[in-house]
Amino acid sequence: MNRQIQARTSAHSKNAHIIEHTPIYDLAAFEQRLKKRKNQKLLKNTFVGLAQICMAVLTFSILFLGE
Repeated sequence: MNRQIQARTSAHSKNAHIIEHTPIYDLAAFEQRLKKRKNQKLLKNTFVGLAQICMAVLTFSILFLGE
């Protein structure tokens, strides 16, 4: 437990609420990547949701209709 997290002095000098980040040089490319990531996340969440619905339907059909 000897290690401690050292805060950056430039981030805590005047504006402690501002988080440092890498500057964006090409805003159009950044927005394009952001849109692509958003679409990929939506597609992934849709697939996961459909898979869960299919598993639930299959489970309950086996449990209750298999009699």
